[in-house]
Amino acid sequence: MKTISSGRTKPEEFAEFDVSRQDSLMPPLIAIWTAVIMVIIVPFAVVEFTPTPPGRVWMAVLAVTTISGLRYAWIVGEGFRRLVEMSFWVFTYVFMGLAPLAQLRLREIPPTTPRVDPSLNSTAVSIVLLGIGGFLAGIVFSGAVWRRIRDTRWGNATSVRVDPVRVLILAGCALVANAYYIKKLGVGTLLSSRSAVVEQASASLGQSTVASIIGAVAMMSLLVAFIAVVKYRDQNPGADRLFLLCAIVLGAVLLLTFNPISSARYLFGTAALAVAALFGLFATRVRFRVVALLAVAALVLVFPLADAFRYSTSAQFKTSSPLESLTSPDYDAFAQVNNTVNFVNTHGVTDGKQALGVVLFWIPRTIWPGKATDTGILLAESRNYTVKNLSAPLWSELFVNGGWIALIAGMVALGLIAGIQDRRIELSLRQSRAPTILACILPFYLIILLRGSLLQAMSYFLVIIGCAFFVSRREAIR
Repeated sequence: MKTISSGRTKPEEFAEFDVSRQDSLMPPLIAIWTAVIMVIIVPFAVVEFTPTPPGRVWMAVLAVTTISGLRYAWIVGEGFRRLVEMSFWVFTYVFMGLAPLAQLRLREIPPTTPRVDPSLNSTAVSIVLLGIGGFLAGIVFSGAVWRRIRDTRWGNATSVRVDPVRVLILAGCALVANAYYIKKLGVGTLLSSRSAVVEQASASLGQSTVASIIGAVAMMSLLVAFIAVVKYRDQNPGADRLFLLCAIVLGAVLLLTFNPISSARYLFGTAALAVAALFGLFATRVRFRVVALLAVAALVLVFPLADAFRYSTSAQFKTSSPLESLTSPDYDAFAQVNNTVNFVNTHGVTDGKQALGVVLFWIPRTIWPGKATDTGILLAESRNYTVKNLSAPLWSELFVNGGWIALIAGMVALGLIAGIQDRRIELSLRQSRAPTILACILPFYLIILLRGSLLQAMSYFLVIIGCAFFVSRREAIR
């Protein structure tokens, strides 16, 4: 493992993240075959094994799979560790491309989102494509912004170090919070099923904002503390054995809390990939390429099966084939974009009310009775659905808040952030086996933010950021 020198950083170690200067590093065959599989073979297989429906909206969805597939193939072939972009495109390709393609071809919609208005599908596809365009524009703009900040302390991810005192404080607080959480739920419940955990959490903690924050603090502070302790030992090979003991204890409790049986799939996946990134999953470009290629297959083949223990300790599989799984409730994102168009056509945009509820999620409803509900619930109630716990993809969140302008602005901003953060991640991975604490977690938590709803995801998101900033300190670049 490479170590970070305490002296002056060599200029060549922080060369500009410039694709045009790295073309010689791209293995053409990897990019070509990835593009062939994602853009041609997989969509063709969906079309071949499904009947041709009336209308041509499904053809427009092929533009989603083509754009996302080509960009993904470029990333895989290029080899730079674009972790944030990888998460964005794998979600877009599967949830906004393959799934709606199968649903439109089969004329089957997820059972949790019945009565979707087919006349609004063309507008829904336009929203998805415009969001993709905005994201790509942000990626392009990020290059110019990066050139302005790359030599600053903010642009240099390798100047971030772990503070030993603060990390021990966080570890202690995380273990206390987690002990309280486990006491309320019970160890047996954590080892049973996801539904049992949800029921017990509702009974012992309630369904209030405070209860959501307790769960977020108990889980995410533990994850951040474990990553921070391990990173401190990596940065300081001669660290006291106390940090080794702390890492072992945190790791054991982390395994119990985030076990794959009772944990939500997105949270378990985030934690698993974050820990894997910590121990070098993306330390080389070859490993990055392997993970990127497996990620698409995992979301199509493994993701539906990972919910087998949701209602019972014995596995219960909902679908029998990958094509059938693409019409399951797991892939309701496009249907919810359709419902968003329906909501806006009927009620108009919310003028930022939903976003305000996300930003001020920590205010209890007893104090703020008019606080916006979860956007997934808002859409479900507008359609009189029985199941209210539905997704609200980022496209829906932006469109319901401010229509086309908010959609474009929000996606451009996301692309800008993604481009800058991926450059910082690449530079940090040139110096060590793992990126910064936040970069170990947030690229994979992005899947949760993209699927939505944001109100549900915000408490965990802010705990991650708050804990990571607490244990981090920046060192001047000498």
